[in-house]
Amino acid sequence: MQILLLIILILIILAQLCLGIFGILMILSVIIGVPFIPTKNKDAKKMIELAKIKAGTKIVDLGSGAGRLLFLAEKNGAVATGYELNPFLTLWTKLVARLKNKHKKITIHTKSLYDANLSNIEVVFTYLMPGPMEKLTNKLYSELKPGSLVVTNSFSIPNKKPDIVSGDIM
Repeated sequence: MQILLLIILILIILAQLCLGIFGILMILSVIIGVPFIPTKNKDAKKMIELAKIKAGTKIVDLGSGAGRLLFLAEKNGAVATGYELNPFLTLWTKLVARLKNKHKKITIHTKSLYDANLSNIEVVFTYLMPGPMEKLTNKLYSELKPGSLVVTNSFSIPNKKPDIVSGDIM
């Protein structure tokens, strides 16, 4: 009985520690300008629709959060890659991908979105605040091939008029 109580106590302490670390990471993400704000389902579906994904399309979600766009893109035939700094969110995405048996078509990196290699990417998804979006602009222009598509939620690429606007999706 004492061992069971000890195990329960240890699990409670570990859960509190994980929640504390998660909270610190969420606060840090707000400070550096890329907070976790999940894309609404209707907006995610609109982003996927605008991307015109076909089987084998290589997509990347820069700041992929919990992976919503990755899973929707994969469902449409894409080979999906995400970049997310929060290790809890990348762990969550990896776990869900494994449970859904999608881990071979969805890759997630616990890395800065500025470290992503975009040279062979056909579609880029972002939901970034204006500061990080401005910082990302040069990378997009220098690494993406002509004809690649950038689909953004709420914040457009600075000094670039969107080709298509549908609500908050560009």
